[in-house]
Amino acid sequence: MGLIRRGKYPRIGEIVEEFADRAKKSPGTFEEFGDAQKEALVRSESNIDLFLNQHAFQVDMDQSRISAVYAFDTKTSEHTKFIGKLFCDATGHGTLGDLEHAEWTMAEKGRMGMSNMWAWDEADMGVEYPKTPWALDLNMSDFPYPVDHHGQWFWESGFDKDAIGDAEGIRDWNLRAVFGAFNAMKNRDGAEKHKTAFLTWVAFIGGPRESRQLLGDLVLTQEDIVSKKEFPDGCVPSTWSIDLHYPKKQFAEKFPDNPFISIAEHDRRIDRDYGYPVPYRCFYSRNIENMFMVGRCISVTHEALGTVRVMKTCGMMGEVVGKAASVCVIHDCPPSAVYDRYWSEMEKFASIAR
Repeated sequence: MGLIRRGKYPRIGEIVEEFADRAKKSPGTFEEFGDAQKEALVRSESNIDLFLNQHAFQVDMDQSRISAVYAFDTKTSEHTKFIGKLFCDATGHGTLGDLEHAEWTMAEKGRMGMSNMWAWDEADMGVEYPKTPWALDLNMSDFPYPVDHHGQWFWESGFDKDAIGDAEGIRDWNLRAVFGAFNAMKNRDGAEKHKTAFLTWVAFIGGPRESRQLLGDLVLTQEDIVSKKEFPDGCVPSTWSIDLHYPKKQFAEKFPDNPFISIAEHDRRIDRDYGYPVPYRCFYSRNIENMFMVGRCISVTHEALGTVRVMKTCGMMGEVVGKAASVCVIHDCPPSAVYDRYWSEMEKFASIAR
Protein backbone atom coordinates (compact mmCIF):
# COMPACT_ATOMS: atom_id res chain seq x y z
CA MET A 1 0.00 0.00 0.00
CA GLY A 2 0.93 3.65 -0.44
CA LEU A 3 0.84 5.60 -3.68
CA ILE A 4 4.07 6.63 -5.38
CA ARG A 5 5.31 9.34 -7.79
CA ARG A 6 3.07 12.22 -6.78
CA GLY A 7 2.94 15.42 -4.83
CA LYS A 8 5.83 17.81 -4.42
CA TYR A 9 8.45 15.52 -6.02
CA PRO A 10 6.68 13.17 -8.44
CA ARG A 11 9.93 11.43 -9.43
CA ILE A 12 10.29 9.87 -5.99
CA GLY A 13 8.98 6.34 -6.27
CA GLU A 14 10.53 5.43 -9.63
CA ILE A 15 12.90 2.92 -8.01
CA VAL A 16 10.07 1.39 -5.98
CA GLU A 17 8.09 1.10 -9.19
CA GLU A 18 10.84 -1.02 -10.77
CA PHE A 19 10.26 -3.98 -8.47
CA ALA A 20 6.92 -3.43 -6.70
CA ASP A 21 4.56 -6.37 -7.13
CA ARG A 22 0.87 -6.05 -7.89
CA ALA A 23 -0.59 -8.82 -5.77
CA LYS A 24 -4.36 -8.62 -5.67
CA LYS A 25 -4.77 -10.09 -2.19
CA SER A 26 -3.01 -9.99 1.13
CA PRO A 27 -1.86 -12.71 1.51
CA GLY A 28 -1.19 -13.12 -2.18
CA THR A 29 0.38 -16.00 -4.04
CA PHE A 30 4.07 -16.82 -4.43
CA GLU A 31 3.79 -16.14 -8.15
CA GLU A 32 2.24 -12.69 -7.59
CA PHE A 33 5.02 -11.55 -5.26
CA GLY A 34 7.82 -12.49 -7.68
CA ASP A 35 10.57 -12.59 -5.05
CA ALA A 36 13.09 -14.17 -7.42
CA GLN A 37 12.65 -11.35 -9.94
CA LYS A 38 13.07 -8.74 -7.20
CA GLU A 39 16.29 -10.34 -5.99
CA ALA A 40 17.63 -10.64 -9.53
CA LEU A 41 16.98 -6.93 -10.12
CA VAL A 42 18.91 -5.94 -6.99
CA ARG A 43 21.80 -8.28 -7.77
CA SER A 44 22.08 -6.79 -11.25
CA GLU A 45 23.16 -3.45 -9.73
CA SER A 46 26.96 -3.37 -9.74
CA ASN A 47 27.18 -1.00 -6.76
CA ILE A 48 25.10 -3.18 -4.42
CA ASP A 49 26.52 -6.02 -2.33
CA LEU A 50 23.55 -8.00 -1.05
CA PHE A 51 23.81 -10.03 2.16
CA LEU A 52 20.55 -11.85 2.87
CA ASN A 53 19.48 -13.50 6.15
CA GLN A 54 21.65 -11.25 8.32
CA HIS A 55 20.78 -10.41 11.93
CA ALA A 56 22.60 -7.42 13.44
CA PHE A 57 23.56 -8.03 17.07
CA GLN A 58 26.45 -5.71 17.95
CA VAL A 59 27.96 -2.35 16.97
CA ASP A 60 31.31 -0.60 17.36
CA MET A 61 31.07 3.08 18.20
CA ASP A 62 33.54 5.94 17.80
CA GLN A 63 32.04 8.49 20.19
CA SER A 64 28.69 9.41 18.54
CA ARG A 65 29.42 7.59 15.27
CA ILE A 66 28.93 3.96 14.27
CA SER A 67 32.17 2.46 12.94
CA ALA A 68 31.02 -1.13 12.38
CA VAL A 69 28.02 -3.42 12.63
CA TYR A 70 28.29 -7.14 13.39
CA ALA A 71 25.73 -9.58 12.02
CA PHE A 72 25.29 -13.32 11.86
CA ASP A 73 23.82 -15.35 9.03
CA THR A 74 20.61 -16.93 10.32
CA LYS A 75 21.13 -19.95 8.04
CA THR A 76 24.84 -20.64 8.61
CA SER A 77 25.61 -18.72 11.87
CA GLU A 78 28.60 -17.16 10.10
CA HIS A 79 29.55 -13.78 11.61
CA THR A 80 30.35 -10.76 9.43
CA LYS A 81 31.69 -7.34 10.39
CA PHE A 82 30.41 -4.49 8.22
CA ILE A 83 32.61 -1.38 8.29
CA GLY A 84 31.34 1.87 6.83
CA LYS A 85 30.97 5.62 7.05
CA LEU A 86 27.17 5.68 6.92
CA PHE A 87 24.56 3.24 8.21
CA CYS A 88 20.78 2.96 7.95
CA ASP A 89 18.43 1.30 10.44
CA ALA A 90 15.62 -0.25 8.42
CA THR A 91 14.96 -3.04 10.91
CA GLY A 92 11.46 -1.92 11.87
CA HIS A 93 12.16 -2.45 15.56
CA GLY A 94 14.96 0.16 15.55
CA THR A 95 17.37 -2.61 16.53
CA LEU A 96 20.51 -0.91 15.26
CA GLY A 97 19.56 2.33 16.98
CA ASP A 98 19.00 0.55 20.28
CA LEU A 99 22.36 -1.23 20.08
CA GLU A 100 24.20 2.07 19.71
CA HIS A 101 22.06 3.97 22.26
CA ALA A 102 20.28 6.19 19.77
CA GLU A 103 17.46 8.19 21.30
CA TRP A 104 14.11 6.48 20.80
CA THR A 105 10.64 6.33 22.25
CA MET A 106 7.74 3.89 22.33
CA ALA A 107 4.07 4.56 22.94
CA GLU A 108 3.18 3.39 26.45
CA LYS A 109 -0.31 2.20 25.53
CA GLY A 110 -2.45 1.71 22.46
CA ARG A 111 0.31 0.21 20.33
CA MET A 112 -0.65 -1.80 17.29
CA GLY A 113 0.06 -5.53 17.23
CA MET A 114 1.46 -8.27 15.02
CA SER A 115 -0.39 -10.20 12.32
CA ASN A 116 0.00 -13.76 11.08
CA MET A 117 -2.18 -14.24 8.03
CA TRP A 118 -3.33 -17.57 6.64
CA ALA A 119 -5.17 -19.18 3.74
CA TRP A 120 -7.29 -22.26 3.12
CA ASP A 121 -8.98 -24.01 0.22
CA GLU A 122 -11.40 -26.83 -0.53
CA ALA A 123 -10.62 -30.25 -1.97
CA ASP A 124 -12.76 -32.47 -4.17
CA MET A 125 -13.31 -34.88 -1.29
CA GLY A 126 -13.29 -34.87 2.48
CA VAL A 127 -10.09 -33.93 4.31
CA GLU A 128 -9.32 -34.93 7.89
CA TYR A 129 -7.89 -32.44 10.37
CA PRO A 130 -6.29 -33.53 13.65
CA LYS A 131 -7.55 -32.14 16.91
CA THR A 132 -5.41 -29.32 18.31
CA PRO A 133 -5.56 -29.36 22.12
CA TRP A 134 -2.61 -26.92 22.25
CA ALA A 135 -4.47 -24.30 20.18
CA LEU A 136 -6.90 -21.70 21.52
CA ASP A 137 -10.27 -23.14 22.56
CA LEU A 138 -12.47 -21.56 19.88
CA ASN A 139 -15.90 -21.96 18.36
CA MET A 140 -17.13 -20.35 15.15
CA SER A 141 -18.57 -17.33 16.99
CA ASP A 142 -15.17 -16.47 18.49
CA PHE A 143 -13.63 -15.16 15.26
CA PRO A 144 -14.65 -13.53 11.96
CA TYR A 145 -15.29 -16.10 9.25
CA PRO A 146 -12.27 -16.22 6.86
CA VAL A 147 -14.12 -15.24 3.71
CA ASP A 148 -12.55 -15.65 0.29
CA HIS A 149 -10.48 -18.46 1.81
CA HIS A 150 -8.01 -16.34 3.74
CA GLY A 151 -7.44 -14.85 7.16
CA GLN A 152 -6.48 -11.23 6.63
CA TRP A 153 -4.44 -8.55 8.42
CA PHE A 154 -6.89 -8.34 11.32
CA TRP A 155 -5.69 -11.67 12.74
CA GLU A 156 -3.57 -9.54 15.02
CA SER A 157 -2.47 -9.74 18.66
CA GLY A 158 0.21 -8.40 20.97
CA PHE A 159 -1.41 -5.05 21.72
CA ASP A 160 0.71 -3.40 24.41
CA LYS A 161 2.70 -6.62 24.89
CA ASP A 162 6.50 -6.61 24.68
CA ALA A 163 6.75 -6.31 20.89
CA ILE A 164 10.52 -6.85 20.94
CA GLY A 165 11.40 -9.11 23.88
CA ASP A 166 8.37 -11.37 23.42
CA ALA A 167 7.92 -11.22 19.65
CA GLU A 168 8.00 -15.02 19.44
CA GLY A 169 5.38 -15.27 22.18
CA ILE A 170 3.08 -12.94 20.26
CA ARG A 171 3.66 -14.93 17.08
CA ASP A 172 2.91 -18.19 18.88
CA TRP A 173 -0.34 -16.80 20.28
CA ASN A 174 -1.38 -15.81 16.77
CA LEU A 175 -0.64 -19.33 15.52
CA ARG A 176 -2.66 -20.83 18.37
CA ALA A 177 -5.55 -18.59 17.28
CA VAL A 178 -5.26 -19.63 13.63
CA PHE A 179 -5.14 -23.35 14.35
CA GLY A 180 -7.85 -23.03 16.98
CA ALA A 181 -10.10 -21.32 14.46
CA PHE A 182 -9.48 -23.97 11.84
CA ASN A 183 -10.13 -26.66 14.42
CA ALA A 184 -13.53 -25.04 15.03
CA MET A 185 -14.18 -25.11 11.29
CA LYS A 186 -13.15 -28.76 10.92
CA ASN A 187 -14.00 -30.49 14.20
CA ARG A 188 -16.51 -28.36 16.08
CA ASP A 189 -19.57 -26.31 15.16
CA GLY A 190 -18.28 -25.56 11.66
CA ALA A 191 -17.51 -29.19 10.79
CA GLU A 192 -20.63 -29.91 8.72
CA LYS A 193 -19.87 -27.04 6.29
CA HIS A 194 -16.10 -27.58 6.04
CA LYS A 195 -15.63 -31.28 5.32
CA THR A 196 -13.44 -30.54 2.29
CA ALA A 197 -11.54 -27.59 3.77
CA PHE A 198 -7.76 -27.73 4.24
CA LEU A 199 -5.06 -25.22 5.18
CA THR A 200 -2.83 -24.12 2.31
CA TRP A 201 -0.56 -21.58 4.06
CA VAL A 202 0.06 -20.05 7.48
CA ALA A 203 2.56 -17.21 7.98
CA PHE A 204 5.16 -18.50 10.44
CA ILE A 205 6.87 -15.08 10.52
CA GLY A 206 4.75 -12.38 12.15
CA GLY A 207 4.18 -8.94 10.69
CA PRO A 208 4.66 -6.38 13.51
CA ARG A 209 3.42 -2.81 13.17
CA GLU A 210 4.73 -0.78 16.07
CA SER A 211 7.57 -0.76 18.57
CA ARG A 212 10.49 1.70 18.81
CA GLN A 213 10.43 5.10 17.11
CA LEU A 214 13.97 6.40 16.61
CA LEU A 215 14.13 10.15 17.18
CA GLY A 216 15.38 12.54 14.53
CA ASP A 217 15.74 16.30 14.39
CA LEU A 218 11.98 16.43 13.79
CA VAL A 219 9.23 14.23 15.23
CA LEU A 220 6.24 14.26 12.87
CA THR A 221 2.79 14.40 14.51
CA GLN A 222 -0.79 13.73 13.47
CA GLU A 223 -1.57 17.44 13.73
CA ASP A 224 1.30 18.26 11.35
CA ILE A 225 -0.14 15.88 8.79
CA VAL A 226 -3.85 16.71 8.94
CA SER A 227 -3.16 20.46 9.05
CA LYS A 228 -0.78 20.03 6.07
CA LYS A 229 1.99 21.81 7.92
CA GLU A 230 4.70 22.67 5.44
CA PHE A 231 8.31 21.78 6.13
CA PRO A 232 11.06 22.87 3.75
CA ASP A 233 12.39 19.31 3.61
CA GLY A 234 9.03 17.60 3.05
CA CYS A 235 9.71 14.95 0.42
CA VAL A 236 8.22 11.42 0.70
CA PRO A 237 4.47 11.49 -0.13
CA SER A 238 2.36 9.63 2.43
CA THR A 239 -1.07 8.85 1.00
CA TRP A 240 -2.45 6.20 3.37
CA SER A 241 -5.01 7.31 5.95
CA ILE A 242 -3.92 7.53 9.59
CA ASP A 243 -4.77 3.89 10.15
CA LEU A 244 -4.50 2.68 13.77
CA HIS A 245 -5.46 -0.79 15.00
CA TYR A 246 -7.23 -1.77 18.21
CA PRO A 247 -8.68 -5.02 19.58
CA LYS A 248 -12.16 -5.63 18.20
CA LYS A 249 -14.50 -5.80 21.21
CA GLN A 250 -16.82 -8.31 19.56
CA PHE A 251 -14.09 -10.97 19.62
CA ALA A 252 -12.20 -9.91 22.76
CA GLU A 253 -14.53 -11.37 25.42
CA LYS A 254 -13.02 -14.85 25.55
CA PHE A 255 -9.41 -13.69 25.85
CA PRO A 256 -9.66 -10.12 27.23
CA ASP A 257 -5.99 -10.02 28.24
CA ASN A 258 -4.77 -11.04 24.81
CA PRO A 259 -7.33 -10.57 22.01
CA PHE A 260 -6.32 -11.74 18.54
CA ILE A 261 -8.73 -9.92 16.19
CA SER A 262 -8.30 -6.22 15.45
CA ILE A 263 -10.25 -3.38 13.93
CA ALA A 264 -8.80 -0.43 12.03
CA GLU A 265 -9.84 3.13 12.82
CA HIS A 266 -9.03 5.59 10.04
CA ASP A 267 -8.45 9.32 10.18
CA ARG A 268 -9.13 10.06 6.53
CA ARG A 269 -8.04 13.71 6.55
CA ILE A 270 -5.15 12.75 4.28
CA ASP A 271 -4.82 14.02 0.73
CA ARG A 272 -4.68 10.64 -0.98
CA ASP A 273 -3.98 12.11 -4.41
CA TYR A 274 -1.20 14.57 -3.63
CA GLY A 275 0.03 13.00 -0.41
CA TYR A 276 1.56 14.58 2.66
CA PRO A 277 5.33 15.17 2.16
CA VAL A 278 7.10 13.55 5.14
CA PRO A 279 10.17 15.63 6.14
CA TYR A 280 13.70 14.36 5.57
CA ARG A 281 14.57 15.23 9.18
CA CYS A 282 12.53 12.20 10.25
CA PHE A 283 15.02 9.95 8.44
CA TYR A 284 18.22 10.39 10.47
CA SER A 285 19.12 10.11 14.15
CA ARG A 286 19.34 13.21 16.32
CA ASN A 287 22.24 11.84 18.38
CA ILE A 288 24.02 9.18 16.27
CA GLU A 289 25.95 11.26 13.78
CA ASN A 290 26.07 8.86 10.82
CA MET A 291 22.83 6.86 11.07
CA PHE A 292 19.81 7.14 8.79
CA MET A 293 16.55 5.33 9.44
CA VAL A 294 13.70 4.30 7.16
CA GLY A 295 10.56 2.21 7.53
CA ARG A 296 8.23 2.05 10.50
CA CYS A 297 10.96 3.02 13.03
CA ILE A 298 11.35 6.61 11.74
CA SER A 299 10.89 9.75 13.85
CA VAL A 300 7.10 10.03 14.15
CA THR A 301 4.49 9.82 16.90
CA HIS A 302 2.21 6.83 17.41
CA GLU A 303 -0.58 8.55 15.49
CA ALA A 304 1.60 9.66 12.58
CA LEU A 305 2.93 6.11 12.25
CA GLY A 306 -0.57 5.16 11.10
CA THR A 307 0.04 6.75 7.69
CA VAL A 308 3.78 6.42 7.04
CA ARG A 309 4.12 2.70 7.83
CA VAL A 310 2.85 1.14 4.59
CA MET A 311 5.36 -0.50 2.29
CA LYS A 312 5.59 1.65 -0.84
CA THR A 313 5.81 4.76 1.34
CA CYS A 314 8.64 3.14 3.29
CA GLY A 315 10.32 2.25 0.00
CA MET A 316 10.37 5.88 -1.06
CA MET A 317 12.10 6.73 2.21
CA GLY A 318 14.85 4.40 1.04
CA GLU A 319 15.17 6.29 -2.23
CA VAL A 320 15.55 9.62 -0.42
CA VAL A 321 18.05 8.26 2.11
CA GLY A 322 20.05 6.64 -0.68
CA LYS A 323 20.42 9.98 -2.43
CA ALA A 324 21.17 11.76 0.85
CA ALA A 325 23.94 9.23 1.52
CA SER A 326 25.52 10.11 -1.83
CA VAL A 327 25.43 13.79 -0.89
CA CYS A 328 27.12 12.90 2.41
CA VAL A 329 29.89 11.08 0.54
CA ILE A 330 30.43 13.91 -1.94
CA HIS A 331 30.69 16.57 0.75
CA ASP A 332 32.10 14.39 3.55
CA CYS A 333 29.29 15.47 5.85
CA PRO A 334 26.79 13.84 8.24
CA PRO A 335 23.11 13.27 7.33
CA SER A 336 22.03 16.37 9.27
CA ALA A 337 24.16 18.60 7.02
CA VAL A 338 22.19 17.48 3.98
CA TYR A 339 19.25 19.46 5.36
CA ASP A 340 21.31 22.27 6.87
CA ARG A 341 23.57 22.98 3.88
CA TYR A 342 22.82 20.85 0.80
CA TRP A 343 19.06 20.57 0.51
CA SER A 344 19.10 22.26 -2.89
CA GLU A 345 20.97 19.23 -4.23
CA MET A 346 18.27 16.93 -2.90
CA GLU A 347 15.56 19.05 -4.52
CA LYS A 348 17.36 18.85 -7.84
CA PHE A 349 17.55 15.05 -7.59
CA ALA A 350 13.84 14.74 -6.78
CA SER A 351 12.79 16.99 -9.67
CA ILE A 352 14.56 15.27 -12.58
CA ALA A 353 14.19 11.87 -14.20
CA ARG A 354 16.66 9.11 -13.47
